[in-house]
Amino acid sequence: MMAETQQPRRTVGDITVPDPVMSCRGVNVRYGDKHAIRDFSLDIAHNEVIAMIGPSGCGKSTLLRCLNRLNDTIPGAVVTGTITLDGQDIYDRRQDVVQLRARVGMVFQKPNPFPKSIYENVAYGPRIHGLAADRAELDEIVQTSLQRAGLWEEVKDRLDQAGTALSGGQQQRLCIARTIAVSPEVILMDEPCSALDPIATARIEDLIDELRQNFTICIVTHSMQQAARVSQRTAYFHLGDLIEVGPTEMIFTNPRHRLTEDYLTGRFG
Repeated sequence: MMAETQQPRRTVGDITVPDPVMSCRGVNVRYGDKHAIRDFSLDIAHNEVIAMIGPSGCGKSTLLRCLNRLNDTIPGAVVTGTITLDGQDIYDRRQDVVQLRARVGMVFQKPNPFPKSIYENVAYGPRIHGLAADRAELDEIVQTSLQRAGLWEEVKDRLDQAGTALSGGQQQRLCIARTIAVSPEVILMDEPCSALDPIATARIEDLIDELRQNFTICIVTHSMQQAARVSQRTAYFHLGDLIEVGPTEMIFTNPRHRLTEDYLTGRFG
């Protein structure tokens, strides 16, 4: 196959950081004959927002799904290489995938609240993971999570109403509250604002900046403006290769690889 013989491009920029929360080395992902990610290596730092940008189909969302093993659910997906969380291989056979997904949470492109009340959406994870000793403790987790997600003041008097009855932006913040209720270390966000209007998008972006104080966030976005606003580092992907990674300001003002520059200036993508 062509994908097997094509040499991955050498990544420009420093892929390593001191004491990373997650680390990827030599990661390859294949869906049958399609070689979706080639020889990917990158460290992800504590309490940073790292944005992943690039044309559609370049491997950004595929990589995100590797970080909490959502690719396990896709028939024919094969992941090789090493991905660690706090130094532990997340693909080790002894790894509890349910626990992994609590530690590495995911917020999807389209808000997907459970068909339950606002309260039960947030309480579900802490309840199944045994994080609350009693109802009072569960109430506190729900309130704190909704406050962190910037939603508490809007919903505190209607916690028994359906989460699906909220507006799109509120639903996405509810999904973020649901994710942080189990105290993850990393939050993965796959185009979290693409279905939202500009006002709701601005609320989510402000929230991302606040959440960085307590969580590491990896965000895939098609909006270069959004990547520039919310992230400290940016990684550019092209046809399954990580082309360049570095401080966001440098990537956008002085990219070191021609492919990155071509994408940012609109020559392709």
